[in-house]
Amino acid sequence: MSWSVRKSLVARLVSTYMVLSVLVVLCAGAASWLAARELLREAVFERLETSSRQKETELALWVEERRADLLFLCSLAAREGEGGAGRGFFRVGPQLRRLLLDYAQAKPDVHEALLLAPTGGKVLLSTNPASEGSYRASYSFYIQGRQRLSMQNVYPSPESLRPVVTVSAPVKDDHGRLLAVLALHLNLDPISQIIRSRAGLGETGETFLVDSSSLLVASGRMDMESARRKTHSQGVAQALAGSNGRGQYENDAGVQVLGAYRWLPAYQMAMLAEMSQAEAFAPAGRLAVTLVLVALGATVLLAVGVYVLSRRLARPILDVTRAAMGVAGGDLSVRAEVETADELGNLARAFNAMTGELSALYDRLEQEGRERGAILQGSFDGIAVVRGNGAVEYCNPGMERLLGCSLEDTPSLGVLADRIFHQPEERRAFVASLEADMRKENPPERVFAFQHVSGARRWCRLKVSPMGGDRLVLNAQDLTEIKASEERVRHMALHDHLTGLPNRQLFLDRLDQALRRAKRGGASVALLYLDLDQFKSLNDAYGHAHGDRVLVETALRLRACVRESDTVARLGGDEFVVVLPDLLHAEDALSVAEKIRECLYDPEADGGRLFLGASVGVACFPLHGHDQDSLLARADAAMYEAKRAGGNAVRVAPLPPLQVGAGVD
Repeated sequence: MSWSVRKSLVARLVSTYMVLSVLVVLCAGAASWLAARELLREAVFERLETSSRQKETELALWVEERRADLLFLCSLAAREGEGGAGRGFFRVGPQLRRLLLDYAQAKPDVHEALLLAPTGGKVLLSTNPASEGSYRASYSFYIQGRQRLSMQNVYPSPESLRPVVTVSAPVKDDHGRLLAVLALHLNLDPISQIIRSRAGLGETGETFLVDSSSLLVASGRMDMESARRKTHSQGVAQALAGSNGRGQYENDAGVQVLGAYRWLPAYQMAMLAEMSQAEAFAPAGRLAVTLVLVALGATVLLAVGVYVLSRRLARPILDVTRAAMGVAGGDLSVRAEVETADELGNLARAFNAMTGELSALYDRLEQEGRERGAILQGSFDGIAVVRGNGAVEYCNPGMERLLGCSLEDTPSLGVLADRIFHQPEERRAFVASLEADMRKENPPERVFAFQHVSGARRWCRLKVSPMGGDRLVLNAQDLTEIKASEERVRHMALHDHLTGLPNRQLFLDRLDQALRRAKRGGASVALLYLDLDQFKSLNDAYGHAHGDRVLVETALRLRACVRESDTVARLGGDEFVVVLPDLLHAEDALSVAEKIRECLYDPEADGGRLFLGASVGVACFPLHGHDQDSLLARADAAMYEAKRAGGNAVRVAPLPPLQVGAGVD
């Protein structure tokens, strides 16, 4: 027996077995890999969540310990200073100073201990003598500390600019009268030590804390100074939204990780524990490779047995083959010999029964034809049959609904084109494309717009398929809703969702177009780069909803200050840009910039303070640069110059060295 896949049944059996076996082995390997991944995933999530809970507990113990210390110090301070309380003031003596100094030296995490007057917020006593005599009346920890034991979560200290946590409590006498406010500024070294613990986190795992503004408070892989940067990921977003959970996502370094996240409401911070997916799922890959190698070895051994057995089975099959060839020649009386009672015998009996089923098969084919007709009639897609000469033979109801005309109204493709296209160019292009598709074996899909009988403009996708002979099948689908959805998505991709202004991508495109026109026509282009003054203060004071209102109102006012041909865009946060194309004189940009500055200074608007001015930087083409990057850089630098000058000002970018002595004043 020749070993040929095309001529040998044995060869086909063995090769088929090998292919199927390899597929089974690969599927088994894939299944084991997926199962192992899922088990590892759950195990890693448990480790990450356990680590997070443990560190949250340690953080809570540290905070509670400092709160207890504060209450104890308050009681001691009350006894030390109440001698002057009866005369209307709190006595600050050397023993009280020594008490605070000894405590601060004993607790390395205490950055500063302060004793403040009950009214006015004056610092009566501090472990940092430079703070004594200053006032803290507007500080949150002082306002809350006059009422109760409180904690101000992580914030940058105005004196040292280092992140601190402040706990404060009132000092009262036996009659409940407020004598003073005692506050402890705590540095974040203990938090860093807690977070840096890598128990159960492997090689790539880490834990970090993020405050409510997405700033890193502490990280398992960075020191405290490096950690003060913003971080963004799906886990951070979920945690800052107040959710506790876990998931697979990409961290801010672009690494796919498994992460467990928790929102800590008591501290207004989010705690996240993450491990790279590569490390987490590595054991699953090793297990799958081992399983596949073992299974492939077993498959080779079994293939040898299949070969021996298939040679013994080939002879009865050849007998059935000869009988089948007789039936193929039209002799339905031929029968195969039944020699055994096993599966091969069943094959011969099944072949013999096949000839008796042929007539029934013809009946079933007719029934299927009727069913296919019902499917065509009920299909929402448009289906039509046309001849090579363009004559329309069949048109189902779906096609009539789509095009708005019946078979009687459109006997040919030319008549159809006249009905759905009003422009001669569109009609000629439609007919020419269909004629070209009719000559191709596998023509492409066509998408085009046409005029429905109702007068509405609709979109259609059309596919031409050969049917045999000179007939073809046209299959059409209504794309009107899909096109409308695509247009909405396109608009969302190029515009800011809050203000409706063009985003950075659309802004850069329009700036590039303006520069190209200016280079061809010799006109000037001005770029205004502006940043709202004290926006963060407004946002913190009145809330994010008020901040959003300020941004929306800013967009409206900026549009009102410029021409329709100008572009106003939001780059992000409270930064906006304005492109002024086709200027005859670069000096015209200054008047627009000043107009914008005046429009955005409105500190006492109804509904709360909206605008405290804007810092505006101005750069012009070709005076300050010839491309997008140089104009943006110089306008941005000019804006920061206005910001450093106190804000609410307009500054023009300085000329490059080769152009000093020319330009706008």
